[in-house]
Amino acid sequence: MFERLQEAADRQADRLLMRVIHRLAKAETPKGVDIEPLDDGVSLSGSGLKRRMIDDARLRNFGR
Repeated sequence: MFERLQEAADRQADRLLMRVIHRLAKAETPKGVDIEPLDDGVSLSGSGLKRRMIDDARLRNFGR
């Protein structure tokens, strides 16, 4: 009964998710940190990233 409504809501949620992913992928990051957009989020990579996430506030608050 509500299948069409659910499908429309799912499509809208997917569009919103992709907008957020693309916004995050275009965000400015410190030198040496790369961002890769994925279907369900973004991937950060770089040398010493674990330690840099602790030390650098820009990386700790990346998704906000």
